[in-house]
Amino acid sequence: MKESIKAKGSRWLLAYSQGFHKFLPSPFAIALLLTAVAGFSALLITEADMVLRAWSDGLWNPSLLRFGFQAMFMLVLGHVLALSAPVKYLLDKVVTLAVKNSALAPAYVALFALMLGWLNWGLGLVAGALLAKSVIDKSAKHGYGIRPGLLGAAGYMGLLVWHSGLSGSAPLKVAESGHLLSLYPKGADWQLPIPDSISISSTVLSTWNIAITLGVIFAVVLLFALLGHLFTKPSEDLKLVSPQSSLKDEVRSYESVGASSISEKLDNGRGLAWLFGVLFIGTAIWLTISSELEATRLGFITPDWINLILLGLALLAHGSIKNLLSALEKAIGGASGILLQFPIYFGIMGVVTGTGLVNILSGALVSSTNLTTLPLAIFTSSGVLNIFIPSGGGQWAVQGPLVIEACHSMGMSLEKGIMAMAYGDQWTNMLQPFWALPLLGITKLKAQDILPFTLAALIVSGLVFIIGLLLIS
Repeated sequence: MKESIKAKGSRWLLAYSQGFHKFLPSPFAIALLLTAVAGFSALLITEADMVLRAWSDGLWNPSLLRFGFQAMFMLVLGHVLALSAPVKYLLDKVVTLAVKNSALAPAYVALFALMLGWLNWGLGLVAGALLAKSVIDKSAKHGYGIRPGLLGAAGYMGLLVWHSGLSGSAPLKVAESGHLLSLYPKGADWQLPIPDSISISSTVLSTWNIAITLGVIFAVVLLFALLGHLFTKPSEDLKLVSPQSSLKDEVRSYESVGASSISEKLDNGRGLAWLFGVLFIGTAIWLTISSELEATRLGFITPDWINLILLGLALLAHGSIKNLLSALEKAIGGASGILLQFPIYFGIMGVVTGTGLVNILSGALVSSTNLTTLPLAIFTSSGVLNIFIPSGGGQWAVQGPLVIEACHSMGMSLEKGIMAMAYGDQWTNMLQPFWALPLLGITKLKAQDILPFTLAALIVSGLVFIIGLLLIS
């Protein structure tokens, strides 16, 4: 009977994984289809020339195109940093700690991935995958009997807290002066105009967001500790992934070769990389000090400030221009989707805001909710939308105007609406395997290997998010 249930579960998960690939086209194709839906919906309430004008204005909105580059740069720099020798050294230490108690190894991997994911989503995704890969290989080599799929899922947990963390697209972008008005110009005409910016001290670093995030981290780590005890068995009982490569193979240290010319000395030497690494970080510190009154509200923390820190750390961590560029070659491919998809999402935003469609959508949302349930409605709708728009920045561009209008109409603080949207976006990353593709490539696992455990994380974290949103309401 138990085997029958297990077999049925395996078939369901396989069908579930294949269904995503069969019925959901590429994210770019989905973006084009959503553009068509938005365009046809707008044609029901306005003229075609207005729809085309609004779409074109959104496509090439200068401030939003800058936002797309900032998001792409943040992902690439986080990935580059994850491939550096200091991060590799830290990963090795965590691996050593994790395998001391094989049943708790998934919990250690999940905790590490969650913390790094909160700091930077690219760093958390890649470092979590590398850590999971290393523990999988060590388990297979020494017979620890840790289920590879469980470790892979644990390494993916950084995507569960990234949007409520320091690299979250929506909270970072609204911290920039003028972004809210560029996203929703109508807010300037309100009796209480839309704010110029919202500091991350009111969103990411607010007491209630930190409490909800810590609650999610605690619940998920506890879940993986329990799953580790349930699914860790003698290695002969499991079909383990055989070691394909070690962490040292995944994170290469590019040693300088004999430099015989000035150009080689500049590329291979530490001087130039360290000089500008210190300069970038020093500039970020100077901006922090010179921000005067805003420093108490952390108004200086914007996407530009975060990227300045990441670029400086990447130069210092890799130690040479050659090492940095070698890591960049491996990291740049992960940002290709942002480069192509973001303008399409900005076009959808242009249609929604420029034709009055946002008023109809926000009116429907407000009429079906109240002040207590509005955060939950934003959270769940964001989670559903994330299945179709897997980019948090792209989703904010599309859903942001609706959140702004709904919060204004209902009299709810915009900070809570922004974070409710962020929670929903990161929550359903556990449901669909899009962002898991880099991890699956590194760990050599299949989507159905990690899905049972990411779905468990979805349920547990969802309860924490819902309780947290009800409490802050």
